[in-house]
Amino acid sequence: MKVVHIVLGRANPNRMNGVNRVVHNLASEQVQYGAHISVWGITNSYNLEDELERTYHTKWFKDEGKWKVSNELLHEIKNSDATCFHLHGGFISVFYILSKLLKKYNKAFVLTPHGTYTQGAMANNTLVKSVYFKLIEKSIIKRAKSVQCLGHCEESDLKDLCKNVHTTLIPNGQNFDELKTEHEVIKKPSFIIGYCGRITMWQKGLDVLLKSFHHYKKHLQGIGELHLIGDGEYLETMENNAITLNVFDSCFFYGKKFGEEKVMLLKQMDLFVHTSRNEGLPTSVIEATALGIPCLVSELTSMDRYVIDYNAGWTYKGEDYEHIAKLLKNAEAEYLDKTICKRGDNALKMAVDNFDWKVISKQTFNMYNA
Repeated sequence: MKVVHIVLGRANPNRMNGVNRVVHNLASEQVQYGAHISVWGITNSYNLEDELERTYHTKWFKDEGKWKVSNELLHEIKNSDATCFHLHGGFISVFYILSKLLKKYNKAFVLTPHGTYTQGAMANNTLVKSVYFKLIEKSIIKRAKSVQCLGHCEESDLKDLCKNVHTTLIPNGQNFDELKTEHEVIKKPSFIIGYCGRITMWQKGLDVLLKSFHHYKKHLQGIGELHLIGDGEYLETMENNAITLNVFDSCFFYGKKFGEEKVMLLKQMDLFVHTSRNEGLPTSVIEATALGIPCLVSELTSMDRYVIDYNAGWTYKGEDYEHIAKLLKNAEAEYLDKTICKRGDNALKMAVDNFDWKVISKQTFNMYNA
């Protein structure tokens, strides 16, 4: 089987862009099954040397701007003998052109929108996105053999937007080897509540997280610390809000981290919290569970059913920060009596059973063959 993944960027896993990390890991694992895997990136740095060692083939094409495809990419599509193309992302204008070309040359393709069709994502600039979806995105979806949805929320929201769409539910995965460290982690003698990801206020629900943490500290006498890994446009706002809420002394902002340094920080955490309002399926939560860290997640992460089924943490609906604060306090109580470790064991089992890239890779091949 020959598969070509197409993505904006260069599929560099050492970036904050989750889609590029997913494409790199998926392609790397698919190679292990004897398939011929290529990643084609549309990028402004198409003429730069590749800084990574990869097991799959790569080709970089110049980003010609919206609604334009380079002649080189057009030529490659026309002459490709790939079994299936796999487009990654939504609301990408060049994908509309690519989908027309793929149909014209009778090339089968599947689409992974990576959460861009969820209700939360569509709520941002609603009118423009609604019109664009009806005029452009629906055409791409109808030409695709299947649309891969990462979680149940995304699948439900997409079917509300587009009737009779063929979907395949396959989550993101985790490379467990990436979580190995050379150094032993010496845990701090304190209850650490953690977050890792982009510091984006509305989408990631970080305003809710901070309000909940404030209530937990000031009204429930919580003893925990809040550790945040990541960078983004709202980092300074988060720091200022923490000062205003008088919890800054209990908050630690580490900025952008990668590799072993990030894993070492994650391993310090006793509870991983993701209060997102909009996700396909957050890779950071999968990463945390693969490290055996129990989680507190919103329903809109699409991780809630896994967490409930495996008793791997706590879940909630809505944005009631007082309720979330009580869940933080419940987690603290289990940390103090050491029963939270059982939830951590369950979290690891959940990750192994559902999010190993080996499992995900097999599921994607089934989607291509179908």
